[in-house]
Amino acid sequence: MTYPTPRSRKEDDMNDRVFAQLKPVELDGLTEDAYLRRRSDDLARAFQTPRSPQRSRRLTMPRLPFLITAATAAAGIAAAVIVVPGLVSGDPAPGAPTAAVVSRGSQDSQEPQTVDARSFLLAAAVTAAREPAGSGRYWYTRERVIQQVTVDEAKYTARVKTLVREWEARKKELKGKPAELEAADKEMEKKVGELKASPPKVSYAATAAYTEDSWHAREKGDSNRTVGNQDVKITFGSPEDREKWKEEGSPVLREDKPSTSDLDLPLVLSIDNPTLTLQSLAGLPTDKEGLERRLRSLYGKSSARDRVDFAGYLPQTSLDLLRAPLTPGTRSALFKVLAEQPGITSQGEVTDALGRTGVALTSRFTSDGDSFEFRLIFDEKSAKLLEYSTTKEGESSPLTRVAYQDTGWVDRLGERPQD
Repeated sequence: MTYPTPRSRKEDDMNDRVFAQLKPVELDGLTEDAYLRRRSDDLARAFQTPRSPQRSRRLTMPRLPFLITAATAAAGIAAAVIVVPGLVSGDPAPGAPTAAVVSRGSQDSQEPQTVDARSFLLAAAVTAAREPAGSGRYWYTRERVIQQVTVDEAKYTARVKTLVREWEARKKELKGKPAELEAADKEMEKKVGELKASPPKVSYAATAAYTEDSWHAREKGDSNRTVGNQDVKITFGSPEDREKWKEEGSPVLREDKPSTSDLDLPLVLSIDNPTLTLQSLAGLPTDKEGLERRLRSLYGKSSARDRVDFAGYLPQTSLDLLRAPLTPGTRSALFKVLAEQPGITSQGEVTDALGRTGVALTSRFTSDGDSFEFRLIFDEKSAKLLEYSTTKEGESSPLTRVAYQDTGWVDRLGERPQD
């Protein structure tokens, strides 16, 4: 009786590496951002056929840094300072800072007033510190994701299948020849890299929108759950774009059947910081100086250090934290850290993808020679994050836009927070 020859550990490692790489470079960021959300859709979905260019969330091409640093008002502007209505919950404590806005006119002026970014963040710190601490077994998030469709899924999938067939055939040919197998592995990695870097693109403008629910377990050992592809809607840039899509066979741009995935492994909150988990949040400092020291320490150990300086690292990590269940003290400290960083401007009141009004803070950054604008929208009263988006310079529509419809602690999978 004969038994199949077991594969070597080296062959298994090669397989894992090759298949884990089969997704376009420009989607790695979205997949990472989604590791929080889908978060993500998650690991399993991360390696499925790519859709479009964001876990976030939140977005790399490679991963686009989310700049949410704060800046002081431009020097030389004669400004009248007034309290931002509704931002600070309750009566301010003695000596507590108050929110401020910047206006080019007098306090009696009827002209629109723009919230100063730094002052808004400091006021947000006061509000965050006064919010009650929540508790529960799972951290629930519902978000509406809107992103451009850029990758031709049908063509990409066909090329992936071709690469897989080639790899399987080569493995059989080189069975028992480790040196040649290793060389073939390197050649396959090269082909995979080329496909990821230059995936086939669609020839029309289209946007996919969908809703996703996620439950992240507070304790190790409990399952995490994501329910994605809900209420999928495809929007074309123009009637001509829709016609081009039809001419190419009306390919599926995003699956419209809700899918549920459970994952027993603990999820990290930040791809750049694998030690940041739901379980570790309670141990983060609650004072500005202590939190900044911790963030700088994390940066020193982060893979992000090879591609961005601390100023580029802080915004993305801050975004990862802002959508997580931070303690009131840590959330307040984070706003204070951001308030001292340069680079952000305020767009005043805007409307998010769900029709809610909030204060928008924006910043610009570069990636692979291209310039982008990153925008965060906060609720003016609660200072909660409503939405983030990333837009390439020269384009009118964001590459990715994620609106947070609901977040909060619950005690069971499938449960939603009570109002």
